[in-house]
Amino acid sequence: MDKSGLSFSAELGQQVLRRIGDGQSPETVARQLGRTPKTIRDCITVIQRTAAQAPRQLTLGQRATAWRNELAASFLSPRETRYAAQTARELLKLYWIVVASQPQLPRLEIYKKVVMARTGGDYDEAQTVLRRAEQSFASWPAERALTFGDVVHYLAVTEYLALDERIGTRIDMGKLINGRIPSDL
Repeated sequence: MDKSGLSFSAELGQQVLRRIGDGQSPETVARQLGRTPKTIRDCITVIQRTAAQAPRQLTLGQRATAWRNELAASFLSPRETRYAAQTARELLKLYWIVVASQPQLPRLEIYKKVVMARTGGDYDEAQTVLRRAEQSFASWPAERALTFGDVVHYLAVTEYLALDERIGTRIDMGKLINGRIPSDL
């Protein structure tokens, strides 16, 4: 793999994918493999770039709607808009890394691995996050299957509210996130 003069062996890439897929942070992987965290993040970026070439793209209509929602939200709360967009990008990147490293995993297991990698929590904590996301977004107003967008929405809101012990958001982060996350994930 090559990134601006940096090259990573296939063996290192597989080890990084396996460990990140198991929910380890880049810093932990770096310590275990005797590399710097920057090297591991660069390796993840290169892997993500190759994995992201195959995923489904948003339609033109979905991109236009996302742009409109982001424009309106950026006037109300630029900080929340940036946070939601950044969280969606980072979690989508983790999603593709997990899928690339373990393509046979069922959808909910992929979500758990992503949550574990994001939060640094264990399997039970990831299960709790998924249950809360489902209760928050997939059970009302109508019962439906949990989507990756629901998980990203839940994490973005809870993390943002925890930043400064906030009690609410000014924008609908879900609209922004749904414009960035393909609905079939």
